[in-house]
Amino acid sequence: MRLRSATRHTLVIGLLALLGTTVPAATATADPVAAPNSSVDATARPRGGWEPVGPNSIGGMLGVSASPDKIAMMEPAPPMLWLSDDRGASWSVRRELPQDTVIQAFVTNPADENRMLAIGNKQEGRPDQWRGKLLSTTDRGRTWQVLQEWWPEGAFQLTADPAGRTIAVLQMNGVSISTDAGATWRVVPRTWPRDGIAAPVGDQRMTVVGDDLYFTTVHPEYSLWAIRGYAGANPKAERVYQAETDVNQVASDGRQIVVTVGTELRGSNDGGKTWTVLRRDPTGQRLREPRFVNGRLYTATYQDLDVSTDAGKTWTRKPVPSPGEGVTDIADLPAGKGKPATTLISALYRGVYTDKGKAGYEQIGVPGESMRQLVTTGSFWQPQSLVAAGMQEIYNTQLPQGRITPSTRVWQSHPGDRLHENAYLSVSPRRPDVVWQVTKNGFNTDVLRSGDGGRNWQLVSQGHEGSAQAFLVNPADPDRLLISAFSMYGYVTYRSDDAGKHWERTDAPGFLALAGDPRNPNRVWGGGMSGLSRSDDGGKTWTQVSEEPVSAIAVSGWGEGRIVVGGAGLRLSTDNGRTFRQVHEGGNPREFTRIVAHPFDPRVWFAGKAGDDGVGVLRSTDFGRTWSPLPGAMPDSRVLSLTLSADGGKLFAGTSQSGAYRLTLY
Repeated sequence: MRLRSATRHTLVIGLLALLGTTVPAATATADPVAAPNSSVDATARPRGGWEPVGPNSIGGMLGVSASPDKIAMMEPAPPMLWLSDDRGASWSVRRELPQDTVIQAFVTNPADENRMLAIGNKQEGRPDQWRGKLLSTTDRGRTWQVLQEWWPEGAFQLTADPAGRTIAVLQMNGVSISTDAGATWRVVPRTWPRDGIAAPVGDQRMTVVGDDLYFTTVHPEYSLWAIRGYAGANPKAERVYQAETDVNQVASDGRQIVVTVGTELRGSNDGGKTWTVLRRDPTGQRLREPRFVNGRLYTATYQDLDVSTDAGKTWTRKPVPSPGEGVTDIADLPAGKGKPATTLISALYRGVYTDKGKAGYEQIGVPGESMRQLVTTGSFWQPQSLVAAGMQEIYNTQLPQGRITPSTRVWQSHPGDRLHENAYLSVSPRRPDVVWQVTKNGFNTDVLRSGDGGRNWQLVSQGHEGSAQAFLVNPADPDRLLISAFSMYGYVTYRSDDAGKHWERTDAPGFLALAGDPRNPNRVWGGGMSGLSRSDDGGKTWTQVSEEPVSAIAVSGWGEGRIVVGGAGLRLSTDNGRTFRQVHEGGNPREFTRIVAHPFDPRVWFAGKAGDDGVGVLRSTDFGRTWSPLPGAMPDSRVLSLTLSADGGKLFAGTSQSGAYRLTLY
């Protein structure tokens, strides 16, 4: 069997690395005439377009209607409306809501999936001043209208009748009520106590039972109140229930009222006159998220989900879909097209799941994660994986190479082991089976290592003071690690020459990007808002090269002395960094987030940018001299990370709040 020339080339490079042989350095700085492997052409138009590959890891507030196929899910901040027309098999996103507003509540008209209401807040002025908006759409989120604004009172809770005629909104100092779908309003002023900046944030704090509107109050009196006859001529607020500890959330099915009180769920069938304990958590955890869904009563802890089909007399317990995350919302999706009715369970930081009963859960969550870091591990002779760092989590999956299906969009995550916050990832091509991670741990930074594609992680060292800003595993020597961090004493650099066993701390400029020369382990580059610097001793000392701001750096592995630097545009050096020239204009000094060189076609470079101009990724096919957008529109052009498969045939882009996408280059 004949191997493709790119494969043969990779095998040769791999054998040279295993033997400790250094590829001879090229001295010429002129452009090569052609790519070393003529059968590899990454300059052609990519095949197909950008395909979403996951991870389907985000949940939110659910909206379902009588339609059996359509699901809506609102991601609260920044607000995004995710829509599915095939029961969660695929999703599209709409970002027409105000991006500086946090959505507090969201409802879909049960008879019309096109009609939705949402309330959101933006803090303005003092900490106790909020601008709240009630937003309405009649075209499934394509356009939104502001029905009402509240300032400085804000808008924190929302309840509406199924037809959307009667709407109630809870503010800091009152409740606004409309009985004509938001055309006119009246306010029931606050008579319940409230201290300082205490605001009724969170969900499940307001519900309707007959002609009465029930809501829970906040500091200093965590109690249940009601506005009697809220739609009548003389509504009146009164305290209904004050327990020995905090009354937190409330729910109702129109007859029974339930509230969470510490570790208990308590219920009333007489409008709050008398109360009984319906459920006491056997593990001593606080109960939360009470909900009535089609005759079933739910409550949960962060670990378990309880359900009752007899109004709280008896209960069945099962784990939540993702232990430690609890439940954000629950809704029933009707049966249709040969599909049975199913219960949807949402967990904000884990996704949306269908409840399969005894078979457990199936994840169908939306690809709304921000992929801050994205790397590939493995090679031709090793399993390949994608590893990503999200906002607070690390994800991994087998490299998506074939057809993308809903199951391939479900990536492994690592709940419970640690909070992977502000994590950075790096892989050396000299040891492509190992991925390294630095992650925030309080005010310090820890270093972790994975040798199985990100499935399992081992702590290598911990307690490095400060928060990481950039991380590099040296491309010429995989035992050399370099961390740029910001501490309370300023910027520092940590370096190790023995795979993290021992560390040296030195002062250095503040670097947002690090890169190494693939042919010289002592030559490393660092860049930040103060400019570009070079080190010729592996990061011990630094020499400033330019004062232009830097947010991304890449060094060619072909030995022709090429370096591309991103910042306010792109700059190219063809003489090992002695001089640079501008090759692409830009304005934002942090617009370019990642630059990668193609492994087998030295003519080709890729640059990811986090702008709102719809471009996302630029490509150069002439050794970095000119740049143009890659063909094919990016679904989300705010690209935070880029990586290539081992054969260079597939480009993966990690976006801001839209997961990762794949583009087939050849």
